Amino acid sequence: QNLATEPTGWNTSQDPLTSDPSQDMSGWKEYKTPEGVPYYYNAATEETSWDKPDAMKTADELEGAGNWVWAPHDTEGWVPGQVTQTYADGSFDLQLQDGAIENFPAGTETVTCYQSSLKRSVPDLVQMDDVNEAMIAHNLKLRFQNDEIYTNIGTILISVNPYRRLPLYTPSKIDEYAHKGNRTLPPHVFSIASDAYSQLLDMKKDQSILISGESGAGKTEATKQCLMFFAEVAGSTSGVEQNILLANPILEAFGNAKTLRNNNSSRFGKWIEVHFDEQARICGASTINYLLEKSRVVYQAEGERNFHIFYMLLAGASPEQRAKWHLWSPEDYTYTNQSGCITLDDVDDAKEFDDMVDAMHRLNFKEEHIDHLLRMVAAILHLGNLDPQTAGSGDRNVKVEASQIVNKDELAIAAELLQVPPAQLEEALTSRLMEIRGQEATRIPLNPDKAIDAINALAKQIYNHMFDWLVKRVNESMAPPPGSSKSCIGVLDIFGFEIFEINSFEQMCINFANEKLQQHFNQHTFKLEEQLYRAEKIQYNHVEFIDNQPVLDLIEQKPHGVMIVLDDEIGVPRGSDAGFLNKINQKHGRSSPNPHPNFSQMMKSQTDFTINHYAGAVVYDSTGYLEKNRDTLNADLQLLLYCSKNSLLNELFPPPRGGRRGDDGARTRKITLGGQFRQQLDALMKALHATEPHYIRCVKPNPNKAAKEYFGRMCLDQLRYAGVFEAVTIRQTGFPFRWTHVEFIKRYGFIRPEAAGSVQGDVKGSVRALLAALPGDYSAAQIGSTRVLYRAKEHRSLELARNVAVEAKSIILQAYERTFRAQRMARRLFEVKPVLEQAMATRTLEALDAALQQAADVDFEMKQLSDARNLREVVRKELDITSRLNSLMPQDHEVVYEQLAKAVSDADEISFNPQLVQKAREVVELIRRRRECRANLKTGTEKSDRTLLEPALAEADALQMPASDPVVAAARAELARIVEEEAWVAELEAALNAGFATRLDDTNWDHSQVDVTYLDQAIAGAQQFGMRTAAGTRRLREAEIVRQVRTCLVAEDWETLGVHLKQATSIQFASLEIQEAQEELSHKVAVDDVVARLVSGVENHDQDELAYALEQADHLKMEHPEVELGRAMLASIVQTRQLLQEAIAAVQEPQLQQAVDAAASFNFHNDEVATATDLLAKVQEAKREAATGLHYLERPHLEAAVEQADAINMEHAIIEECRGYLCLSMDKFLQEQLKKAKQLNDPARAIRLTIKMKDMFFATHGKMFIFKTYGNLRNPEAYAKAKLFGRDQLKLNMLQWTKQPIPTSLTHLPGVFAKQATKLFKNILGFAGDRSLSYPETLAQDLINQGLATPEIRDEIYCQLIKQLTDNPNPQSVLKIWNLMEFCLQTFPPGDDFGNYLEMYLRNHGASEKYIFMLHDTQYGVKKSTAPLVEHMMKQSDYKPYILVDAPTEVDVSQVVVAEGLLDAALPAAIVPITGGSIPAAAATASSAASTFTPPPAEAAATHAAQAIAVANAVAPPPALEEQPAPPNSARQLPQARALYDYEAQDYRQISIAVGDVVTILEGESPYEGWWMVTLNGNRGIAPSNYMERL
Repeated sequence: QNLATEPTGWNTSQDPLTSDPSQDMSGWKEYKTPEGVPYYYNAATEETSWDKPDAMKTADELEGAGNWVWAPHDTEGWVPGQVTQTYADGSFDLQLQDGAIENFPAGTETVTCYQSSLKRSVPDLVQMDDVNEAMIAHNLKLRFQNDEIYTNIGTILISVNPYRRLPLYTPSKIDEYAHKGNRTLPPHVFSIASDAYSQLLDMKKDQSILISGESGAGKTEATKQCLMFFAEVAGSTSGVEQNILLANPILEAFGNAKTLRNNNSSRFGKWIEVHFDEQARICGASTINYLLEKSRVVYQAEGERNFHIFYMLLAGASPEQRAKWHLWSPEDYTYTNQSGCITLDDVDDAKEFDDMVDAMHRLNFKEEHIDHLLRMVAAILHLGNLDPQTAGSGDRNVKVEASQIVNKDELAIAAELLQVPPAQLEEALTSRLMEIRGQEATRIPLNPDKAIDAINALAKQIYNHMFDWLVKRVNESMAPPPGSSKSCIGVLDIFGFEIFEINSFEQMCINFANEKLQQHFNQHTFKLEEQLYRAEKIQYNHVEFIDNQPVLDLIEQKPHGVMIVLDDEIGVPRGSDAGFLNKINQKHGRSSPNPHPNFSQMMKSQTDFTINHYAGAVVYDSTGYLEKNRDTLNADLQLLLYCSKNSLLNELFPPPRGGRRGDDGARTRKITLGGQFRQQLDALMKALHATEPHYIRCVKPNPNKAAKEYFGRMCLDQLRYAGVFEAVTIRQTGFPFRWTHVEFIKRYGFIRPEAAGSVQGDVKGSVRALLAALPGDYSAAQIGSTRVLYRAKEHRSLELARNVAVEAKSIILQAYERTFRAQRMARRLFEVKPVLEQAMATRTLEALDAALQQAADVDFEMKQLSDARNLREVVRKELDITSRLNSLMPQDHEVVYEQLAKAVSDADEISFNPQLVQKAREVVELIRRRRECRANLKTGTEKSDRTLLEPALAEADALQMPASDPVVAAARAELARIVEEEAWVAELEAALNAGFATRLDDTNWDHSQVDVTYLDQAIAGAQQFGMRTAAGTRRLREAEIVRQVRTCLVAEDWETLGVHLKQATSIQFASLEIQEAQEELSHKVAVDDVVARLVSGVENHDQDELAYALEQADHLKMEHPEVELGRAMLASIVQTRQLLQEAIAAVQEPQLQQAVDAAASFNFHNDEVATATDLLAKVQEAKREAATGLHYLERPHLEAAVEQADAINMEHAIIEECRGYLCLSMDKFLQEQLKKAKQLNDPARAIRLTIKMKDMFFATHGKMFIFKTYGNLRNPEAYAKAKLFGRDQLKLNMLQWTKQPIPTSLTHLPGVFAKQATKLFKNILGFAGDRSLSYPETLAQDLINQGLATPEIRDEIYCQLIKQLTDNPNPQSVLKIWNLMEFCLQTFPPGDDFGNYLEMYLRNHGASEKYIFMLHDTQYGVKKSTAPLVEHMMKQSDYKPYILVDAPTEVDVSQVVVAEGLLDAALPAAIVPITGGSIPAAAATASSAASTFTPPPAEAAATHAAQAIAVANAVAPPPALEEQPAPPNSARQLPQARALYDYEAQDYRQISIAVGDVVTILEGESPYEGWWMVTLNGNRGIAPSNYMERL
């Protein structure tokens, strides 16, 4: 393929091969790679370029130097400006960018400045067009201000400390740089680490990363990030990579301290080697420490602190430890209170202590060793409190000031902790034993100052030896197994160059080490570079650089090097600091015959000398040089510590060499501290020379440790000291890219294979031919004797061409690979297909199981595989049904009826109908008929109902039910009795039709024919028989009344007659005989009595008297005036009382009001009027309460209304509506409330109601939402297949805590999101402390940021958190995971499908309701556009929910309308109680109501209330149910139901129903309470039972 051809999928606006060059005379067009990196293609010349061609540059980009210059500046280093005026004396005015004008004197050095370059931020200084000190410093400043703290110089990284946490070190970033491939990513410490690891793999050569910079520049942090990168990318089989990271908190606790420049300054240098096995996995590590600043133990400058461990111990020790080691506060110890700095901002010393101890445990430190270490730290603190004071000497001949320890309590504590006798400790600290050969030893007392020196020396030596032991112990815990280490990467984190006001021996050692490293840098970058050019015989331009070899010779060359002279002075009798200074001045100073150019003798000082280092001149004070270089304890203290009962001290301080004090045997001279340091440096340099180095130069931007502050001059000096400017120059002018001829052909030959192999036997010729064949200009590339060398321009062109070719070849390779995989899969499918078909033909469970097991590795769901699985399930059910029926059929069928019916139903479901099933079906049907018949017989017997008994007995005969059956016998007896009773009814009717009185005319009756004999006989017989039927009992009662009426007529007992006639009226018995008796009784009332009654009745408003009188008057046909007056009054009273009674009975407001008004119209008063008036007021109050309750649908108001109505027996439609709502189950009532809230446009209330519905739903249906049954979780087998090894364990522990990364997402996610999920899981591990990663808070912030930005991974994040909470053995980890859960719940909601599973988990496992509150607030509250800050959330002591579920509804009575209404015949359809089921599917109604509700803009925050999401999703039970057509034969025999409400299925397991749909219920098949398995239109699924009623 032509190299200019654009790879498929690259983002272009135009095909480079078909673009018309005439549109752009130059022919250049810009395109982008998939990573968004621009490149340029010339269709006319087929050239490709990463750099923008001149033909496409703007005028500004082509702008010349103009009159813009860089001028030196005291604080900024360099400032750009435009020369506005030049004066005769050579001075000039410069207008700066802010408009200010400054004058610069004549002779000021300026550098040309291109204005356009000021706006560009270049990630690689080598790529700069305008290269000079000023532009380099400006570029770094520009990037720093944009939080781009990393900048490249080719392969060298510049890191500027931001003094704040940036989201640059997350697992996602690690993954990005570990898999960068050919992408060009921004400079980063991970890029350096990635290059080192990649070259370790590619070049099979050990690598090193050299991290340098002054204190506070960020070296320690860069080291930790490199180690973290290796641990995450390489990993290990034993988990040792985590041990490397666990060593950090231990070494930092004992080796780091707060200085004026850095709160976590590493006060020792270290060389860490990470060892790798043959598979490039980490197999171990080791650390070498250099020159611990032990003087810090006894002295700290103002504003600094001692080593962290002292403050950590005092803050984090347990009460038992505090008592055992006599620990108080830092203010109580001399070694921690002298600087005035005790605590650090944002640092919890107690927590850091716990983390350190935890790391020790995880690195398998013994409890004894931990105890000894901390005991020694406490001992050092108490040593510092010892107070030696002047004391008299017992020997008068000794005229030396003696001292003694005056605070004996502190002495006793120190001795107790060191486990030595207090007296011996005091003696060793306040005196020393002088030994002179041949003479008896003499004890010399020490004055208080010397005693303090001895105390400090002891404290420093104990701490220094303890630190060395600690490093050794850490190395043992990480040592690679013998023979396993095949390669290594070394990381050097060592002190930077130091220049202080007073520079002592320590500074000289530190600066000496930096000279060594600078020489290594020079050799690698400059010397070796030019040596290679000369060896390759190519043309190059020499670059001048600072060669510091003379400085190294001055310091270490024998016999007159400064450190050599210092060592020699120690061995000289009466050697002194003055003697040392005098000797080096004589050898190297002005008085020397050959003065050293890098040494300056200080003529005005008796203690100082100057060495001119590569970074500048440093004045050293020689005071104390000999003592510091000697670095020994006096023999008394050495022996005292060895004799301690503390095993750690015995190990740290072995006995003095040469035997006991006073022995004359030869002694080996102890190597000096300077000598040790030189040996370590030599070993280090040897190790570095054996590796391929990578450099990180750390820069401290300001002295204030402040974010966003950049001091240009300060940074410029550091860059100059680090040799950055020379490095840029040589990288640009030299040839940083080089390959051997063979390697070059291997890497690029495939681009033009015909050219690469054109010169047989001549590799160099092939290289030349290949370069000539490639499009572009490679004339600047140098073909040396053995290598091809070129610069960045050619490299970018070659890599671009290679990328294009690789892309094209990759497509072909991928096609072949896909073909291979498809063919392999096809072969496998063909192998298993006949096996499956044969197994299905056998139709046996064993064969099917064996076939399916054989096909277990087949991922493709072929038809035969699916059919075999389905058939296996059918066969399993058939066997199960057969087994059950064989067991049930021999038993008593009546006893096992339900089991038989279920078995038959199961058989019908799978159309399984063998003879056994048919026989069982017949048995089930027979029993069902018998049971139904017996029920009808019992009911008919109990009710004496002939219409029930006769058909039931006929059915019993048909079923051949035995006559002896008690139910059958009782039914037959009752039927016979009914027949006999009907004969007595006929007898009573015959008696009633004989023996009654006859009427002669309107006023006369004949009683002579009245006879009760026959009637008495009939009544007596019926009573004796015992009438039970309704007809029989009524006829008997009528006969008894008639007998009494006849008796009264014969006796003319008119008063009693009236009573019996009223009884007849009460039962609505009005036969002709009764009517005649009534008329006769009325006629007998005297006319005079009628008149008197009428008068009295009118006056007293006596209705009864008037009614009776008028009745009598009518019978008498009276026409008196009193009759008419009485009739009128009676009419008014009757009408009014009727109104009152009806109103009181009805308890309706309109009727009560009408009745009360009617009574008032003629001044009618009685109890009924009073009752009606009072009742009217109560009705009005009840209606007002009911109207309020119905308006807001609030239960307290509804209950009050019903209670008031019940108290007065009020039956009004509005009350019945209230009662209807109150009769609803709580879930239905909440649904109605939710509808009402939406109607009233009250989204806040809607949210509260939705949450209450969820609470109720989870109380009954919570078991449906067990986390492990969440449908979107991956199958454990598929999850385990994502990793090549350890699949069985992965499968078992898929949803359990782990401290290892996961191979893929827990849920089904597209590839890009699944990869993102695996990265985020590392954030969880790091924050929880299950994996050592830097900045846990940053990891948490990154997690919630990505969760908020990417909704697709939110459920996955929650699933990962639940996984890590499951079976987690570490309480601290559990606490951290719950913290993460809080952060997520306060940032983003789960998805609709997962929300209920998460809420159920929180309900079951959350220690507090706050998790539910957070979830609801996030689900229903304002959606966040930016994630909250983790640091703020961590400071929250408690959580105050935004949504208060129990908040009362605000009632505005002015909005309530009390409408009049008539008594309703039936309840409104909207409040008909549901009878089809007892458990609600709470979602559908809420969801339906939500679909029509749109919150107003002011309440848009409550959008989720309208959706009722949680409850809407709650209806989805977890197991999948396949849809199958209902069995045609059995459906007619199954019960049916009608849908009362619409319900929309939430997923494939459910079925949608609409109001009026008739479904068939498959009873006993739904595994969920409150759900029915139904069939509708051939579809099968589950639906909520309370949305339907049985037919």
